[in-house]
Amino acid sequence: MSRPVWMITGAHGFLGANAQNFLSAQADIIGVSRDQHDLTTPESLAAEINRVKPDYLLHTAAIASHHVCDSNPDLAFAVNARATQVIAQACEQAGTKLIFISTDAVFSGQPTPTQPAGDYKELDPPSPNTVYGDTKLQGEIYAQNETRPLIIRTNFFGWSPSRDRSILEFFINSLRQNKPVSGFTNVTTTSLYVQTLLDYIYQLKDHAGVFHVTSSDALTKYQFGVFVAEQFGLDGRLITPEEVPEAKNISLNTHKLAVTLGIEVQSQVRGIGLSADQEGCLT
Repeated sequence: MSRPVWMITGAHGFLGANAQNFLSAQADIIGVSRDQHDLTTPESLAAEINRVKPDYLLHTAAIASHHVCDSNPDLAFAVNARATQVIAQACEQAGTKLIFISTDAVFSGQPTPTQPAGDYKELDPPSPNTVYGDTKLQGEIYAQNETRPLIIRTNFFGWSPSRDRSILEFFINSLRQNKPVSGFTNVTTTSLYVQTLLDYIYQLKDHAGVFHVTSSDALTKYQFGVFVAEQFGLDGRLITPEEVPEAKNISLNTHKLAVTLGIEVQSQVRGIGLSADQEGCLT
């Protein structure tokens, strides 16, 4: 029996590189990088999707930098939204299952008169307050208008090819050099270890609709840094608790994920421990 074919956009990025590492034992991988297909002109990628007709397309490519998105909103829209629409159209034509990586930033993290901040469920109305979050939400809408995608809203940490892309690496790199760092006490997320994220995505691959795929526990950035220091045997006293001017809680509720897969969703603390065991997995 032939193995399924997975096409992965953003193949040289943080999630794309981890996805190739994770999926290589289960599937034939076609990695797509920006050098091959510039998503500001996504028609060439659409043509390749229709030519290859992969079983799955894991769409990780995006402009994820808030600074870049704020500085170049038209570019952010072109890559995060418009390109997703073209890719979704191609997937529908090719019979390819689209798995679109979205973000917890489709929520503002701020309380409203009708909704407290954090613990957001899939049916809660999105409320992005950044260009990045707004363009990713538009990408979700475009994808759902064109095909029956699996949409993964997430926040993740782990090891990247450059070793400097995630909050885990930020704390480890700083603390290993005995550099003092700040940890925000009023920014809360449910970040998930990237290899666990990919395991959950693989189990969900034939589902459709929106899933919140994050950790089961919400931690502040400061708490996360302290746990990293403990798990890696580093000096947590170098982490100074600090508040940002505007508190934010963008934690996601994972009840739907747990029920659908029949699992106990992994905690951030457990994920940090696994990342210590798997350091160097991308080298």
